[in-house]
Amino acid sequence: EYTASQEYVLYNGVDTLKFFNKSNAKNDIFTIGCIGNFVESKGQHILIKSAQRILESGRRIRLIFIGSGPNLSSCQDYVINNNLSTYISFEPEIPHEALNEFYNSIELFVLPSYYEALGCVYLEAWATNTPFIAVKGQGIAELAPHADKMLSDANNVKDLTEKIYYFMDNEFVLDSVKNLDINKTISQFLSLDFFKYYD
Repeated sequence: EYTASQEYVLYNGVDTLKFFNKSNAKNDIFTIGCIGNFVESKGQHILIKSAQRILESGRRIRLIFIGSGPNLSSCQDYVINNNLSTYISFEPEIPHEALNEFYNSIELFVLPSYYEALGCVYLEAWATNTPFIAVKGQGIAELAPHADKMLSDANNVKDLTEKIYYFMDNEFVLDSVKNLDINKTISQFLSLDFFKYYD
């Protein structure tokens, strides 16, 4: 018979020796980064349309995508066909050890994925003190410290745009990620008498 006392949630952790804030100077243009496989559920097309709305309003931003996948070409075509290439770029996958520099080079990380257990990219951004926007109802929603600002409705260009505007227009200090340091999460898990239920 199952009881709640028999479960333990082991969240993804982040290696804070590899991902940390470098206090880089701000960009002249507000820069958003997105890392992820180009598949429908990751929502890159929603982010592109949100960036398009912001640009059409007269505000300037830069959006940098890193990744590959089956939807990459359609996203690239949309950017080209809508004359957005000056502000939206696509970069190939980069070595994992280079990601810390990338997070530190942007003002905001956005991955509007609507099918995400707990994306490590959010934690990596968090460890560098880079604010991020995710989607409501996904794994990161349980941990996001400012859900009203950092979580967008799934597949909702208008809501995502409003969330991005908030970070463009306000100074924002992200709470520490120290409770999700992978060394702490693993050691806490290993200290559990987890297997006593199977004796």
